[in-house]
Amino acid sequence: MLIKGEVIGDTFPYDSYDEKEILAHINRLFYRINRIHNVLCEAEWDHFGSGYASFVEFFCYRKEDCIVVEEKNGIREIEIKGIILDISRLASVAIMGEDVRYRTISIETNEEVSSGQGTILDDPTSLVVGAEVEILAIELRKALQEFDFNLLAAKEMSAPLSFKTKIPTIYRNERQYLVLDAIFYWED
Repeated sequence: MLIKGEVIGDTFPYDSYDEKEILAHINRLFYRINRIHNVLCEAEWDHFGSGYASFVEFFCYRKEDCIVVEEKNGIREIEIKGIILDISRLASVAIMGEDVRYRTISIETNEEVSSGQGTILDDPTSLVVGAEVEILAIELRKALQEFDFNLLAAKEMSAPLSFKTKIPTIYRNERQYLVLDAIFYWED
């Protein structure tokens, strides 16, 4: 069902099978996370600009984890250590992993010139958080629980898929699918 883009679940709003209700629920989670003291959360709602993503991706970080790496020639290079939360559009589940993002900002206009980011979908071993962001991870877990999302473990996600199927994902080939791919996939 998930692989076909069909919603499953027995808790609201997933039991309504209403995409608008589900996105509104994820949106409320987003605003709840942004109310955590000293935390910023950014969301990718639009399927990464193309295709279809079975999840909404949040990048959450504490303000003090933004570090100016360099300033020269009117450009500011910033490094941000944080946590990626992938929230399923199809079931009340999520995954979490650490990420470091980079941004290049024009000092004059404060406009983002370029950026770089990772993903936690390409390797299930990425579904961990280190001691540096553990306090943030605890707050995010609380928010997920408040909204009835189950945080899935890396061990569960890294298991090979036990049946043959075709998953519309860019992360792995057909015979290499993991449980992770059946729930969190992006087709471009």
